[in-house]
Amino acid sequence: MARQLTEEDVKNMSPEQVQDLIKQQCIFCRIISGEIPAKKVYEDSNVLAVLDINPANPGHILVVPKKHYQILPQMPDEESAYLLNICKKLSSVLFEALGAHGTNILQRNGPAAGQEVPHVHVHVIPRFEEDKVGLLWKPVKLEEAMFNEIQKKISEKAKGISADKKKAPVYDESGKEIKEEKSGDKKEEKPAQKVYKIKPRRP
Repeated sequence: MARQLTEEDVKNMSPEQVQDLIKQQCIFCRIISGEIPAKKVYEDSNVLAVLDINPANPGHILVVPKKHYQILPQMPDEESAYLLNICKKLSSVLFEALGAHGTNILQRNGPAAGQEVPHVHVHVIPRFEEDKVGLLWKPVKLEEAMFNEIQKKISEKAKGISADKKKAPVYDESGKEIKEEKSGDKKEEKPAQKVYKIKPRRP
C-alpha cells in the first residue's frame, strides 16, 4: 500500500511534480488521458468535449481544456478564446443534431459558484420548450448608490483588460460612461449569420 503524502511532502515537490499530482487526482485529466471512459462528442489537440453523465437535458455537453487549469482566469487569453469558440460551435451542433430550441453555455469558477471539479469546464446545455431546467435566480434588490459604487469599483479594476487594445470605458460618480470623441472610424462588414428557428417562450 502506497504511503499517504503529507503536507511536508507536497511542499518539497517541484512545480512539475505538483502538477502531476493534481492531474492524478483530477477526474477530467483522467478522462483526457483515457484512464476513465467517457462519451466523447468532439476532440482536438486542445480540448475535449464529452456528454455529462448527469445531464440537465439529453445532449448536455462538458467542454474541457486538455491542459489543467483550475479556474478560467488562469487560462491564457488565446486558450480561453479557443475554448469558447468550440463551445459556440457545439452550441450550433445541438441546434442541428437534436433540434434544440435554445442553448445555455455555463461556466463556474470556484466552489462558491458551484464548481465541483477543480478543472476548467464549460457546460453546453440544449434547451427545449417547457423543459423545466432550473438556471434562474431570484434577483437581488440594490439601491442606486450601491449600483454606482459597485460599477465604479469594477470598472476601475477592468481598465487594462481589453483584448482589442481599445480603452476600457470609465464611469463617473453618477454611473454614466465618460465618452471620448471619435472620428474616422470605419465600419467593418460582418459575415452573414446563420439563422436558427428558436421558439419564443410561452407567457
